[in-house]
Amino acid sequence: MSIKTPHSHLRGFTLIEIIVSTGLFSVVMLVVTAGYLTIITLDKEARATNELVTNLSFAVENIARNVRTGKAYACGAPGAGNGTCSQLSFTDSSGQTVTYLRKTDGVGGTAGTIGQCTSGACNGSVAVALTDPRISITTLVFRVTGVGSSDQAQPQVLMSIRGTMVASKGKTVDFTLQTSATQRELEI
Repeated sequence: MSIKTPHSHLRGFTLIEIIVSTGLFSVVMLVVTAGYLTIITLDKEARATNELVTNLSFAVENIARNVRTGKAYACGAPGAGNGTCSQLSFTDSSGQTVTYLRKTDGVGGTAGTIGQCTSGACNGSVAVALTDPRISITTLVFRVTGVGSSDQAQPQVLMSIRGTMVASKGKTVDFTLQTSATQRELEI
């Protein structure tokens, strides 16, 4: 005679049930892990791009701030006045001549950074780079208006920048940026 216990009708899992559940768990974990790794990769790319955008924004804002507090703007060579050019010179608030231009890398002249000179003759070899080398400036154009008292307009500088940024793993992001700055001091 066998004695029945209250739990004798309960059974455990079969080997097939355990294998199937383990397989399903593995597939779900594989999908979740792949998604997690993709999110980490995208986050790294976004951080790298954000770092470069911040660097470019800082350089452009620095130029705009100096233009707003400067005077005697010259498109191209000092004393040239109004016009459209690839090199901007002016006298900053401390009386020093400042020049901004596209500083090329010397290899074919296609890639470049934004360069700044604060003394003497300025060209790409003596200019100090303001932007990260991973930011390749292909076009830097300044448009100066309102210089001199004949047109009664407040001096203004419009700056247009075009280029690419190498974010991560060789992926590039094209950008176009345009900003303007008007002299704060009345030039009448």
